[in-house]
Amino acid sequence: MKRQKQDWEEIIEKEYTKKNFLDKFHLSLHEISELGLAWVILCVVIVVINFTRGIPIEQLTGGGLFNNFFIFIFALGLSFFTHELMHKFTAIKYGAKAYFKISQQGLMITLISIIIGFPILAIGAVYWWGEATSSTGIRGRVSAAGPISNLILVGLFITVQGLGYVILENSPELGLILIIIGETVVWFNIFLGTFNLLPIGILDGAKVLDWNPKIWIGLFGSFIMLGLFIGDFVYYIPFI
Repeated sequence: MKRQKQDWEEIIEKEYTKKNFLDKFHLSLHEISELGLAWVILCVVIVVINFTRGIPIEQLTGGGLFNNFFIFIFALGLSFFTHELMHKFTAIKYGAKAYFKISQQGLMITLISIIIGFPILAIGAVYWWGEATSSTGIRGRVSAAGPISNLILVGLFITVQGLGYVILENSPELGLILIIIGETVVWFNIFLGTFNLLPIGILDGAKVLDWNPKIWIGLFGSFIMLGLFIGDFVYYIPFI
């Protein structure tokens, strides 16, 4: 039996009929606004969670400089957008329709989880539909795409951080900025990758584990090892 379209799917398909410069990227203005709003909410949530734990924003961003707050926003946005858009573009690659949207149910879960002291950041997600969703393998690959993008960003920004240390003596201001950017992006991506790979039904980890346990172990183990190697990054993530 063919599944009935949900109301939001019909609304999204109508969005795609509106021609604009984002068409070639499989995006719409409405979807961009959803991503932007989710980014703002995520920034606020992480700051609030850590503030209640006694961690000031200066410490979250690696120092007391005003500009570091913008580094915090940039790092979280880069990590979040890359993760979600990799899900979206991978799903599209396999012939599905995909769209990021904020989840009202997810916002409630996030709020309740913060109140009880075990935060679950379920602000929104990439929803995708089509024949490809019936394949366990495709579901696993789409789910793995987000954490893999976080792993790639960790590698890139460890390099940025290293470059900062190399030039620190000759260019202290630029070196310090690169170090702070590198550290902050690495922290967020290890957090996002580890959290999303937890084998819980609503998260990526459950689908990846269902598809290929070896890949799940490899990805999850990589993030855990990176977290232990980086060291005090765990002090900054909300659920520890």
